[in-house]
Order: sequence, then structure tokens, then C-alpha cells
Amino acid sequence: MLEVIGWANDIADSQTKARSLAERAANLSGDDALILTVLGAVNTFLRNYGTARVLLERALALDPNCAWAWSRLGWIENYSDRPQNALQHFERALRLSPMDPMNFNNYAGMGSAHEVAEDYDKAVEFYRRALQERPHATWIYRNLASALVGAGRVDDAKAAFAEMLRSYPGLTASKFKEAMVFSGPTLDRMARHLQSLGLTE
Repeated sequence: MLEVIGWANDIADSQTKARSLAERAANLSGDDALILTVLGAVNTFLRNYGTARVLLERALALDPNCAWAWSRLGWIENYSDRPQNALQHFERALRLSPMDPMNFNNYAGMGSAHEVAEDYDKAVEFYRRALQERPHATWIYRNLASALVGAGRVDDAKAAFAEMLRSYPGLTASKFKEAMVFSGPTLDRMARHLQSLGLTE
């Protein structure tokens, strides 16, 4: 998942490695909910949404209380422009594991759902909550900056954009689009927001 969170220099290579490791894990234990969730996550970032959904639903059939699987299913709904479904999944993940150290990712997912729905003020609220939970998750600033532009809060957007560039100085619009897995219209909208702040093509 480095191509999305860590902005790997060679995205195709990181995708190939992720697929190989996930398949090796599946061969070891294809009836383990956690391994199926990992496989679902990898396939999500490879844009194999149908396969990812099947794997995550299989994980939840094995363990309906697997909070991470609900979270990953929420992200698939975001990438498929179904934000209301996404919110339900993230909320369920939070209820199942309220003290989970990874819950910042659920709050970021909820922010993303609101951004997909173009409810930018709500998106900002949840992105900021995610950063309160995990201040060093600097990838969230790319989402926050975009949502702030959508909300018309330009000065705050510029500050978030500057924070993002501190961690990802080589980021461009084309690399952003290559790495992210949102739908075309959502991705174009987010990229335009960042470009309005100075992100280069």
C-alpha cells in the first residue's frame, strides 16, 4: 500500500511486490480472516475492486467482528462513489474496536466519504480528527488540503498543502492520479483542488 500512503518512487514495482506477498500469504492460509483482509486491501490498490470486495466479504463471513475488514470495505465504497455505505462500514469498525490504534484510518475514511459526497466541511472535520489521532500520518494532509479548497477555506488549505509538501516535496498531479484509486470524477476534482494550491502537473 506504499503507492497510496508512502508515495513509492516506483508505483508499478511496489504494486507487483504487494501482489506477490499477498498471494504468498493466501497460499499459506486462505481461510484466515486477517489474511483475506490483507488480500482485499492489496487488490483494492491494484484496482481489482470486484476481487477485493469478494475477499473482504469472505473475511467477514469468517469473522463478522473483524474491524479491519469493515474498514477496508468502507474504503472500497469510497473508491466506488458510495459514500453513505462507506460511512456505515467505518462506523461499524469503530464500534467493534473503539480503542484500535488504527482508528485514525477510519476517521480519514469518514472524511473521505464526505469529500466524495462533496460535503467538504464535514470532510475537514473528520480529516482533522484523524490527524489528532495520528499526527504523523502526513498523507492525510493531501486529503485535508483538497477538502479545504472545496469548503472555500483557502488560507487553511494553503497551510495544509504546505504541510503535505514537507513530507512529499516531489508530488505532482500526475503522480497523485497514478497512486490514488478513487473514481475518475472524484480523482479529477481532488487533483484540481490541489493544483489550485500550486501542485504541478
